[in-house]
Amino acid sequence: MAQIKLGELLIKANVLQESQLKAALAEQAKWGGKLGEILVRMNLVSEDILVRALSKQLAIPAVNLDAVKEIPQHVLNKVPLQIARDFAVLPLQLRDDNKTLVVAISDPLNVRQLDELRAVTKCRIVPNVAGRTAIARAMARFYDDQGELADADTNFKVVDAQGRTVVKNMNAPVAPPAPARTPAPAPMPPSPSREMPSVRGGNGSPVELLRSVEEVQRKEVAALKAMVELLIEKGVFTRDEYLAKVKR
Repeated sequence: MAQIKLGELLIKANVLQESQLKAALAEQAKWGGKLGEILVRMNLVSEDILVRALSKQLAIPAVNLDAVKEIPQHVLNKVPLQIARDFAVLPLQLRDDNKTLVVAISDPLNVRQLDELRAVTKCRIVPNVAGRTAIARAMARFYDDQGELADADTNFKVVDAQGRTVVKNMNAPVAPPAPARTPAPAPMPPSPSREMPSVRGGNGSPVELLRSVEEVQRKEVAALKAMVELLIEKGVFTRDEYLAKVKR
């Protein structure tokens, strides 16, 4: 039986309209990339819905990483940290006397990545579908004790188009906005001090910060696309030249 296309599957499931699919396909024709990721970036479908649709389309199991409570250290060690980050892949379980490795991966049809995972781990790879954001959240949890991921992925600065810092450090407290200058008030009785909110709760949680980063990235991608479109219109380079460059 022929494999149903992702867009058609989402339309049949009543989670996507045909006009929205056409808009996403037009975006894909302009800039390239995977249709599923474009749909999520355009906020047309959620990552969870996309994962379930891909699972049905490809007949590959989906995994809810938020429900995974523990991954043994020797399983995590099967995939080097840099490869795990680069491929958006998370090792989940070893089977068959450590000859088979079950992984969560955002692109289960990427033959090059699967081949490299087989070569590195010396295991047969069984892919499960998961979203990129879900994999990033899980990696932040399960690789936390190794330190390297925390240093590499949370100690960073994100700036907007004007160069203003949006997120500086995901492990640092979220500072409140500076108050406006007002005349000095009359002396008041001292009140109990309140602690600055921790990043582990409320709006400063890692998940909220990750969403803030994603929103900034969406805006920066939109700005970059507009700039590239202008350069194409000005004749600096053609669209085919651009697509050939980014597909390398």
